Amino acid sequence: MSTAQPKARRRFPGLDPVVLQHPYDRAALGALQRVPGLDIVVRKFIELLPERVAYIQHVAQMVRVSPLQCPQLYSQLREACAILDIREPELYVAQTPIPNAYTSGHDNPFIVITTGLIDLMNGEEVLAVIAHELGHIKSGHVLYKTMARGISFLVTLLGDMTLGIGRLIGRSLEAALLEWDRKSEFTADRAGMLVVQDPQVMLSLMMKLSGGTLFQRDQMDAREFLKQADLYEETDANILDRMYKMLVVTPLSHPLTIVRAREIMNWSESRGYKDILEGRYPRTPGSAATASNGAQSGPTSTTASEPQLIRCPHCGREQMNRRFCSLCGGVIA
Repeated sequence: MSTAQPKARRRFPGLDPVVLQHPYDRAALGALQRVPGLDIVVRKFIELLPERVAYIQHVAQMVRVSPLQCPQLYSQLREACAILDIREPELYVAQTPIPNAYTSGHDNPFIVITTGLIDLMNGEEVLAVIAHELGHIKSGHVLYKTMARGISFLVTLLGDMTLGIGRLIGRSLEAALLEWDRKSEFTADRAGMLVVQDPQVMLSLMMKLSGGTLFQRDQMDAREFLKQADLYEETDANILDRMYKMLVVTPLSHPLTIVRAREIMNWSESRGYKDILEGRYPRTPGSAATASNGAQSGPTSTTASEPQLIRCPHCGREQMNRRFCSLCGGVIA
């Protein structure tokens, strides 16, 4: 991993998470929240799979990053948190050759990044990955994403407890949850982009996730990789190819990397992204009105066309689910 000093980057005090939400994520979340029985499954999930068990497993088997333990990674975590204006979670390094990262813990989220990913990526790409995971935390994704990883087990368990009735409801919930799980990655990619503030870093990250190796990581061309997105889009020419695409994507936990690359490149060229860089973005209530980078202050609340954050009466945190808290599972109304 590169040891180059990080460049100065803009920060976004009071950044409202709705700024990051990708339209695909918003639509899939709306569909998920309309599925009957979601609140019941959330409460059962929290009851049956206590967060503390997973936390103890990670503490016992992984290396926790701190100012003295892997200080470069810790510095990257602090920088990303400062840029996105988010409280610093714990960060762990897991010993596995598979490049990967994930966030767990719905009440006290923590991030895990693998040695395979650290070895494959340069410093800025690792920073983008950390920021991506922070994007899940800031957007309130962690509870649902943790559920998505165990939904098959939970649906089977509920089915056994209800003589098969729960399984029928659970299958539609499972499909909606996994669909949202994929789409939420587009939102987290935007968080990565806001932190590194360089679309080429995001593009090279996607390329390496697709086919990078230690041997040829310096012989890869990100521009050539992006051309594959054009080839992929051209396969929409007929109905049969679109059906093949659906069959390819449905079982995946993440969108296809070439699609993620195209989406983040499109966003990097949008007026909305440029407005954020210039300090014009919705802010959470009570946050500072002026950006620390000296840019002109933007609106301090979301517009009428954007989803409004709801304050949970149980944990006090703001999120977007109007029925029950996506973070603690408490009923909103």
